[in-house]
Order: sequence, then structure tokens, then C-alpha cells
Amino acid sequence: MEHTSSYQFLAVTQPLGTFYLCVMKASDLLESVDILRRGITEAERANVQRKLNPKRQAEIANYLTDPDATFPTSVIISAYPENLEILEDELKLRFVKGKKFGEVIDGQHRLEGLRRALERGGSEELKDFELPVVVMNGLGAEGKAYVFSIINSKQTRVSSSLIFDLFGLAVARSPMKVCHEIGEAFNAREGGPFYRGIKMLGRKESDTELLTQGAFVKYLLELISRNPDEDARREKRKEPLEPDDSLPLRQLYMRGEDAVIAKVMNNYFSGIREEFPEEWTRNPKKYLLRKTAGYVALLMIFKRDWDERAAESKDASQEAYRELAKRLRENSKGKEITSTNFGSSEGGAKDLADFLWTKAVVQ
Repeated sequence: MEHTSSYQFLAVTQPLGTFYLCVMKASDLLESVDILRRGITEAERANVQRKLNPKRQAEIANYLTDPDATFPTSVIISAYPENLEILEDELKLRFVKGKKFGEVIDGQHRLEGLRRALERGGSEELKDFELPVVVMNGLGAEGKAYVFSIINSKQTRVSSSLIFDLFGLAVARSPMKVCHEIGEAFNAREGGPFYRGIKMLGRKESDTELLTQGAFVKYLLELISRNPDEDARREKRKEPLEPDDSLPLRQLYMRGEDAVIAKVMNNYFSGIREEFPEEWTRNPKKYLLRKTAGYVALLMIFKRDWDERAAESKDASQEAYRELAKRLRENSKGKEITSTNFGSSEGGAKDLADFLWTKAVVQ
């Protein structure tokens, strides 16, 4: 005997046609839809889905361990009319459970991430996970291609500065929230090395703002966590974090010493500012130090100094970093720290870090 599943729907009429909004259990959807990927054979040329990205699938499966996991956007299905009943009078969609009633137009990675999470033995909540679904009835190959291309070509990438800024609204502690709060405090702290120097939300409000909030947070994060998303989930679940001695600020973060992290960074960059007044304060637009490449290079040098000196000596004072900055200053003579000499990319940042650090160490 065939078992059927039925779901209430809301009908929406637009120029393309009528489609149906409903809420379905992910487990029902996974066994009742096709995911057909575009390839080079004649049959595959009628499909619209891109190749599955296993890394993205794994990221989503890991994300589903978050106590607040959510997929608020709809999975879009192109229905097979012969396998789907649309009961207009009852406002219900009905299909035989386990029999494919349509193919996925958008949302394959969400579904495949859910599949992997369930295969791992997900929680009871995950087994009952619900998804918003849009069912489009009877789209031909051209219609499917049109819907897929519109969805995926018209998306505007959200600024990383805005993304990190929004972590300021989070209640739970996370590496992203801590780094955002440090950047926000540094930008507002009069007399500090980054006072009005960070483009908050990625928007420039002053000529002194040469580093985006997104860049400030992104590269500071790399000194705290190799997987900040997983750390954030562990913080929510009240689980211990994994130590990593290769990250200079990891132990401070794990101990909840956020103010100390801010103090160490302030000491370091204050030392740099004092020894590089022309590059940092008087004419920062000409030079790299206050821009992304310079900031990245300076964090690379910070890590090398931490590994070779500060981790053992426990001396992260402004005086110690001023001494380091003096060596960097002395060894930078004869070659201006500009994009002409080092480039503005991450490769240029590494070249700058190697140049300053190697010469400083040799002395």
C-alpha cells in the first residue's frame, strides 16, 4: 500500500505563473525530490543544477549542529505534474512518499548538508527539521534555466564589514564578536593607533579611515581561531574549545581575556605608530602600513615575534613592542613601504613582512 504525504499550501500568482508555498519536513523532501546536475551528456544538458561542492555540503552539515541553525529561504522545486496532486479546494499538495515528485532548482547544498547531518545521526530536532518550499508546477527546461539563472545571477554579495558588524548584536560570545568589538573600540578610542582609522560597515566617513572593518576583523581572527564558526557553535553549546598553540591569541580567548587581547594589540600597534610617524600618522595614504597589505604584514610580524619571544617571555608591553618597532624602522631605511615596492595584495603583505622581519632578525 502506498503512503502519501500532504502539505498545506498558499498559492502565489506572478507573471511567470502560479506557484505554491508550503512547509515540508526535510526528511520527506530528501526522499521525494531529484537533484539533477548539469553535465556533458545529452540527458544532462537538460539539467540546471551545478556540481555538488562537498566542502559546502560539509560546512552546512557542521552548521546544523548550531542550536540556532536556520534556513529561512525557500528550497525551490520544479514539480513533475504526473507525480504531484494539487488539491485546490483543500489547499493541499499530495504525493506518494518516496516517489519523486519534482527536481530541485535551488537549495541543493542545504538539502545535501541536511542529508549528511542526518546520516551522521543527527538529533531528534534535526529529524523533524522543516524547510520553507516553493513548488513550481510543470516548468520546462527553459523555465527551469530561467528561474535558476535569475536566482543565482542577481544576488548582491554582502559586505564582510557589515557581516562582522552584525556580530555586535549577538548575545553569545564568539571569535567574530570579540574581534568586531575590539575594532569598534579601537576606531572610537581617541589617542589610540586606530582612532578614526577603520571604515566601519565598509563606508568611508573620514580621510583617515584607510582599513575596512572587514579586513581588520578577518585578519585578527586568524590569530585566535582556525575555525571561528565551529568555535561560535561550541560557545553556544557550552562545550570546551580546542587549544592551538600555533595561534598567538588563542589561549587568551579561551580564558575569556578579551580585554587583554585588546591591550596587547593596542600595545603592538602603538609601538609601530611611534616608530613610523610618517607612514602611520603624517602621510598614511602614501604608504602601506595603515592599509590592508600593511596591516596583514604587521600581524604576520606580530605572530613571528610572539612565537620567538613573547610567548616565552610573557612580555607584551608597549615598551617591548616599541623595541621591536625600532628594529623594523631601522631596517626599513632605504626602501619606502609603498605599494610600488611591495604590492597591495596578500603576496605583497608577505613580501613586506619577510623584508622587515628578516632584516630585523639579522640585526
